[in-house]
Amino acid sequence: MARDSASAVAWPMQTDGYMTSQRVRLESKDVRPLHIVAAAIAMVILIGTIDFITGAQVSVAPLYLLPIAVATWFVGLRTGLIFCGLSAVVRLQDFWLTTHRFSHPLIAYWNGLVELGFFIVVALILSRLRSTTEHWAILARTDPLTGVLNRRAFTETATREVARAERYHRSLSLAYLDIDDFKKVNDEGGHEDGDRLLVAVAETLARNLRSFDLVARYGGDEFVLLLPETGDKGAEIVLDKVMGALRSAVQGRWPASFSIGAVTIDGPRTSLDRLIQQADKLVYAAKQEGKDCVRHRHLRRSGTSDIESTPQPEVPNHGAFPYAHSATAAHARGR
Repeated sequence: MARDSASAVAWPMQTDGYMTSQRVRLESKDVRPLHIVAAAIAMVILIGTIDFITGAQVSVAPLYLLPIAVATWFVGLRTGLIFCGLSAVVRLQDFWLTTHRFSHPLIAYWNGLVELGFFIVVALILSRLRSTTEHWAILARTDPLTGVLNRRAFTETATREVARAERYHRSLSLAYLDIDDFKKVNDEGGHEDGDRLLVAVAETLARNLRSFDLVARYGGDEFVLLLPETGDKGAEIVLDKVMGALRSAVQGRWPASFSIGAVTIDGPRTSLDRLIQQADKLVYAAKQEGKDCVRHRHLRRSGTSDIESTPQPEVPNHGAFPYAHSATAAHARGR
């Protein structure tokens, strides 16, 4: 459903201090762990059956690591520990239900505790490995300062979103934001003050968007925003909302304003690079008009060659995000 009404604007993005990675939450997410748990239980039952058939003389204890590993990696450590206990209990049937006897009745329980400890150690190692892997994966896709997507991650995700919009003939808007006079902020307050401004901008953008909108830091003081399922009217509402929030965020704290170029297209027959180039040109136009404003333009769905010849209507004083691809735009920003 396209976002062309005011009620559809305030979809907050999850934040935790600096923004965590932006991910689309699938409705089936809560179902998947149940499938994994069911599969792990089936594996424990199968392995337990094999264990019973082979008897105590043949140890199949290492096979129980498979359901433990699956549960820990794909569901979580708590579930993995539960399967550690379940596997240890099933292993005890080796001693309860077979004719094998030990010299002392407590030996069977001691062996069970040793195997349980081994299972728990493996689960803890796997959990730590998974956390470390996820941490590095997030670092590879996010900007280390602001926590929003970096350029590489945005390009990968936004390219797929543009293709989806073309396939299903849906509207899509892209905006590019440049912080006016950012050099002045660095000169007067130092680079730490400039970093604080960048973080404040990123957090402000994230708070005023839906969880599946894309926000990325695309350059030093430049952010780019992709709004799926968003037509002209919805884009204007969002840009106005974001610009107002940004002005409030910097008021009295930094001598900065924002220039924004935004484009909207229906069922795009074009590339992400083309959309960014068009938004970049509109940023340049906003700079030429005195900064602290928005230029918004609708692109016709008639191929990339028609995009550059499309008229450029103005939308005064709305907000969003631009980017500087061209040398002329960078010069206009006064850096």
